[in-house]
Amino acid sequence: GTADAVRQFIWLFEDAKTKNVEHTLILSGDHLYRRDYMDFVQRHIDTNADITVSCIPMDDSRASDYGLMKIDDTGRILDFAEKPKGSDLEAMQVDTTVLGLSDEDARKNPYIASMGVYVFRTDLLLKLLTWSYPACNDFGSEIIPAAVKDYKVQAYLFNDYWED
Repeated sequence: GTADAVRQFIWLFEDAKTKNVEHTLILSGDHLYRRDYMDFVQRHIDTNADITVSCIPMDDSRASDYGLMKIDDTGRILDFAEKPKGSDLEAMQVDTTVLGLSDEDARKNPYIASMGVYVFRTDLLLKLLTWSYPACNDFGSEIIPAAVKDYKVQAYLFNDYWED
């Protein structure tokens, strides 16, 4: 899984930690989009987040294919479910106007989906992969849902073209 791929190169992160690298950006290699990551990372820093998850508004037809989240009015993630189905999917519907969507766009896109793009505090990333969740192999289905309970995990809206 995605977390295990990062874990296999933990030595790079441990070396980065000694070089005062405070934040680590983790990307998926199979997405198509264009963005300035500096805004994403700066928002992570400005909100004093432990983890920031890039998210996109999502419609009913594709929502069950993604990790979905519920957030508060500050963008803090309160709940995270990986690829929910049935009533679990319905329970993840939110008012996406909180992200700045118009009423019409919010009706069309009642879900907030993870893009699988994250910024972690580097020290926390090391802790999660080596101590807290050493047997977990996936960020979306295991580490992020667990971290939401104990850490400040923020959502960051990307509202442009994106394909997974």
